[in-house]
Amino acid sequence: MSGISSATQVLVFVYGHGGTDKTFLWTTIISALRSNGSIVLAVVASGIASLLLPSGRTAYSRFKISLDVTENSLCHIKKNTQLAQLLTQTSLIIWDEAPMNDRRCFETLDRSLRDLFDCQTKPFGGKSVLLVGDFRQTLPIIQGASKSTILASSLPRSYLWNDFKVYKLTENMRLQRPNITISKQNQISGFSSWLVSIGDGDIGTPDMSEPQDAKIIRIPDQYLIPYTDDALTELIHFIYDNDTLQNPDATTLSRKAIICPTNNMVHEINSMVIDMAAGTTRTYTSIDSVVPHPGDNTDIEVLYPVEYLNLLNFTGLPTHVLELKVNSPVVLLRNLNPKDGLCNGTRLIVTQLLPAIVEAQIMTGKFIGRKVYIAKISLTYKDKELPFELKRKQFPLRLCYAMTINKSQGQSLDKIGIYLPQPVFSHGQLYVALSRATTPHSLKIVIVPHGDDDAALTKNIVYSDFLKEIDSTTN
Repeated sequence: MSGISSATQVLVFVYGHGGTDKTFLWTTIISALRSNGSIVLAVVASGIASLLLPSGRTAYSRFKISLDVTENSLCHIKKNTQLAQLLTQTSLIIWDEAPMNDRRCFETLDRSLRDLFDCQTKPFGGKSVLLVGDFRQTLPIIQGASKSTILASSLPRSYLWNDFKVYKLTENMRLQRPNITISKQNQISGFSSWLVSIGDGDIGTPDMSEPQDAKIIRIPDQYLIPYTDDALTELIHFIYDNDTLQNPDATTLSRKAIICPTNNMVHEINSMVIDMAAGTTRTYTSIDSVVPHPGDNTDIEVLYPVEYLNLLNFTGLPTHVLELKVNSPVVLLRNLNPKDGLCNGTRLIVTQLLPAIVEAQIMTGKFIGRKVYIAKISLTYKDKELPFELKRKQFPLRLCYAMTINKSQGQSLDKIGIYLPQPVFSHGQLYVALSRATTPHSLKIVIVPHGDDDAALTKNIVYSDFLKEIDSTTN
């Protein structure tokens, strides 16, 4: 704050685990600066987290960063435009969930601001930047990438990293809640310490397949639902009790979720829960087609009939068959109108199902209660491994009784179930899953054993050497 008031450039990274009230701190800084007439741009890695900050946006949409960034990318910011004028007047950029972003996103903004302000000697053209995050959580997601590739894309591998001062938040602010008893303080303190030890990779025995980066840890019995054929159903009933299923409301549903590693399991759990919920199901089907690659003269439509396309499911794309009920929770899969709270990751509750429109209310962020209308839109899925582009016209919605671990990042829940039919597969995933819980009593876990494996044991993947490297730079 003193640096900004004296017009001195400030470059800071604040590193804090769950419960250290990072969001409260950024909101306070934003409010203080804006109350003095200063302009603060608050951006995040994911759409859902942008709803937690005042006037938050994703970094991609705010700075017009290409989704396919390269080592030489520039933001699509032209001089003398409104965005260029806004950046000129900006006092501070706050970038939350920074570890999730590819380092090239920061470098792209750096190059663009240096050009915009004709200042090649200072990072970000002399603008103050506050980066926020927890390196214990998941790092940039790169499909099929090795550890070395993932780390090479992380922020500490950027040429900008040495320009930032790193500070760490360590105090668990959940212990400062009013009217909390000594017994509850001890429970929360113990739970928080356990989470941090999992995030740091300090507990467990080395996994023989990945001795350097993975450990097998034992989940305490108090968090476990013993595995049986009915364990998943028991987990569902722990999160979504009979009253919630028969009389759902936005407040209750927004505080609950079941999370698991993969989308396939998410679809299965969502189907199970909506069958248990009260109400009549309405089914919407998509219109699917293929778009040939440029220069491809093959008769693609003959090779890939519509019936085959209907069976395809991809991350970020709605399913061909969408089954909904009034009062079922859904998540938005596209940025429709971020200014009004409709961004990728927004959770809503369905209020009316019409032939061509779904009426819903936002149940997360600062737009809670706002009524919105969602129509079918055309979505295109591109993948280099596919011989075509899939075009699907469907509501950009998906049921969200359950969600993936990566999708849950940035959210705190009052009741959370974790279903592990298979172990986590990347750095920080187990820590992210467990740290969505705000208290030890809000968490239950089901681990599916394979063969004669102990159903209380699971894998935890942590790049401990990477975390120690960052700790060595912490003030």
